[in-house]
Amino acid sequence: MSVTKDQILSELRRVKGPDLESNIVDLGLVSEILQRDDRVYFSITVPADKAEELEPLRQAAQKVVSEIEGVAGATAVLTAEAAPGSTRPAPARSPMATGGTVHEHPRVAEARARAGGGKPAAGPPPGAAPGPQGAGKPNNIPGVKHLIAVASGKGGVGKSTTTVNLALGLQAMGLKVGILDADIFGPSQPRLLGITGRPEAADGKIVNPLSGYGLKVMSMGFLVDEGTPIVWRGPMVVQALHQMLFQVNWGELDVILIDMPPGTGDVQLTMAQQVPLSGAVIVSTPQDLALIDARKGLGMFQQVNVPVLGIVENMSTFVCPKCGEESHIFGHGGARIEAQKLSVPFLGGVPLHIHIRETSDTGQPVTATAPDSPHAQIYRDIAARVWSEMEIAAGNAVPPPQLDLSGDGTSLDVSFEDGADFSLPAEMLRVMSPSAEVQGHSADQRVTVAKKKNVKITELKPVGNYAVKIHFDDGHNTGLYAWSYLHKLGAEKDALWAKYLSELEAKGLDRG
Repeated sequence: MSVTKDQILSELRRVKGPDLESNIVDLGLVSEILQRDDRVYFSITVPADKAEELEPLRQAAQKVVSEIEGVAGATAVLTAEAAPGSTRPAPARSPMATGGTVHEHPRVAEARARAGGGKPAAGPPPGAAPGPQGAGKPNNIPGVKHLIAVASGKGGVGKSTTTVNLALGLQAMGLKVGILDADIFGPSQPRLLGITGRPEAADGKIVNPLSGYGLKVMSMGFLVDEGTPIVWRGPMVVQALHQMLFQVNWGELDVILIDMPPGTGDVQLTMAQQVPLSGAVIVSTPQDLALIDARKGLGMFQQVNVPVLGIVENMSTFVCPKCGEESHIFGHGGARIEAQKLSVPFLGGVPLHIHIRETSDTGQPVTATAPDSPHAQIYRDIAARVWSEMEIAAGNAVPPPQLDLSGDGTSLDVSFEDGADFSLPAEMLRVMSPSAEVQGHSADQRVTVAKKKNVKITELKPVGNYAVKIHFDDGHNTGLYAWSYLHKLGAEKDALWAKYLSELEAKGLDRG
């Protein structure tokens, strides 16, 4: 059944306005009604200083619209009228607002005067500095340990591609990972991960995210068609992001990567101020123009005391697939130099390569579908550095353990400073190599490595202060074992090994 705007307005007339006499429609408070795939989105203009106490009004309006036959769901947001001379509306004060001077809608002012409510209180003065990090932030998401923003000062630098491959790299370390696609106007994650479908809400409020390659994902791209433009004002975008993050059943996750929209505007600042971020990763290309904008993005996070975990240089170099000649199309090393200037870590460079582009366009990210390729290894290395920097920022860094290789290379003894000591068989390390584990992420999809009963370790190569590369005598050497992953393998050794053996049996394979 098709729902008309008149039907929506008719139902909204049942909701009393702030004057408790007229309704919100006749007061002219309802605007920006948008319908997409049987869902309805609209704004309600309220006095800025009354936003918190008028939250029941928003909920009531959202409820009456969601109950219309043929409406699958509704989203209402509270907004405030822009100040005279302003070119855009300012958000009403709410848990997700960033502050600023706002003026109530003229009709609301008239209604207040009729009711004897007096003049509204003024907002904070123009240009008021944002509060300290954490002030007014929502509670942490249940079950989610860390939130990391992946940002860029400008678009077109490959931030979304970097996000998905970083997520897969973190997953290869044994972490449980999710992605929030925060680019409302240009969501990319559905295409990058090859995910289609609509999120479902079990209780009408909390939505279940979709999954791709073992990652839990939420994106506006799941709610609207790919070619449908979203024409929303800032407050509606902020409210949508808040719901996509805090009203989603993420489950137990070690980290959610937030694929931020490009730039440093209202939406980005609101996310940086009001979301409990553990850190931020900046993505840039090497040329000066991109680095100027990347510097702005980095400065935004520093101003609100979000740790900047480092800079990734994307499209760092190009190697001709035919002749092997290396070309620096966008320059080279600019992000590394910038990181040194700003005293933040340089996380690594990703080349411009057709394989990365092709796998991204087809929804088959290179880190998952070609885990032994050099490009997948680059992303895994960067992911390990990101996680190491995040743990340092959070005060949870794992000191390098003592590694002792048995004389015949059949096992590795790992001793951590916390007193944990593990003996890990070479076979277990090989079949649970991070690069092998990322090849599909459910029992039926994963490429279960078999016939490694007699494999031996030939060499250990520490990588920085966060990981080690293990070389095996079957030629495999692309697995990057972070200290936290080695600790996980040791602590959950029996359960992980039993799971591996059951997969071998289910797939008709053997240890060899």
